[in-house]
Amino acid sequence: MHFFERGAIASVMRQWLSLGMLWWLLGMLLLPTHKLYQQGVILLLWLPGVLSFVLLSDVRRAWLQPLGGLLVAFCLWSSISASWSRVGVDWGEQKIFLYVLMAANAVMALSCLDPQRLWRVLAMAGLIGGVLAWGSLFYFYGYGGRPLEARAQGLTLTSNPILASQLLGVLGILLFYLRAYLPAWLRGLAWASSLSGLLAFLLLSQSKGPWLAAIAVVILAPLWASRYDVRGAVICSVVVAGALFAWPDVLLQRGFSYRPELIQQALHLLGEAPLLGLGYGSTYSLPIAAQNTSYEHAHNLYLHIAVTLGLVGLAFWLSLVAYALVQAWRSRGEVPGRLLCCLLCFAGVALFTDGVGPWVKPREEWFSMWLPLFLCMAWMVRGRRLER
Repeated sequence: MHFFERGAIASVMRQWLSLGMLWWLLGMLLLPTHKLYQQGVILLLWLPGVLSFVLLSDVRRAWLQPLGGLLVAFCLWSSISASWSRVGVDWGEQKIFLYVLMAANAVMALSCLDPQRLWRVLAMAGLIGGVLAWGSLFYFYGYGGRPLEARAQGLTLTSNPILASQLLGVLGILLFYLRAYLPAWLRGLAWASSLSGLLAFLLLSQSKGPWLAAIAVVILAPLWASRYDVRGAVICSVVVAGALFAWPDVLLQRGFSYRPELIQQALHLLGEAPLLGLGYGSTYSLPIAAQNTSYEHAHNLYLHIAVTLGLVGLAFWLSLVAYALVQAWRSRGEVPGRLLCCLLCFAGVALFTDGVGPWVKPREEWFSMWLPLFLCMAWMVRGRRLER
């Protein structure tokens, strides 16, 4: 078969995009620098996605959906808001919008080419992530000699306990729901061991935001879950409750980490420009008198969007999430639909206590902010294919 025949192109792109997805999802757990990680994302994920968009009409048609329009609208509003930013327009920084669009395009491209492969790749990423979670714990507590009271940290680029637990929490949800997409020989002990590694890291990270998100998922899961999912959620709840009963002092450590004070300061700042915000790229400072220091963002994604992009920008973001949630809810009878409900719930709560904003280069927050939305866009591609 000639290389430029459609079937040959699709085959090459499937392999290329699959490797890129694994790099994107797992690279931060393995690579020593952000530069190397982002270069790999460009070469292995975004580039084949762009080539698929150019060469294959199915990928171009995938953008003809409401979520695609809402995402583009959010990008446009954010870009326009730079015109009234305190720091002025920096057109070089606006390439971040292109990064997000290329990432969404790559996920949809793989779904167009082979939707089953997309979910299989996500399942394998969750499985490998569980192995890496155990490796991080053994390195941190074993080789590093830290006491169990210390907050667990990931290896290499995931040294921040909160962001690492967000990333591994997302991988845990992927692994839990996508067990059937793993090869048969990996669905038993290997699956359970990896899932327990991700859960152990989430517990030992002592990150209250991801804990709260996980608890919300457990409480709400029966609304969309199958009987099997509910049993698994109950088991996870028992494990978490047992750990907190054994170490109750963990709950009292660090209090609320000044989150209420940051919210109050951010709301006061929002009052200065409620509708339009300070503008994309604006920096601001939230002073905390008790700590004699200032924070550069509200540690709350929604408030950060409101402060910088205004209530109009926040409305665009909430429209994106709400539409994705409605589509996921309508698909709750299928495994990917339940997975999306769970991811959106986890991300929605986790980003309420942390999140530097949607417009950052690929890093840990992307897996809470963007991955659920990209996967919903990919799932909608499948729905449109069935209609056709």
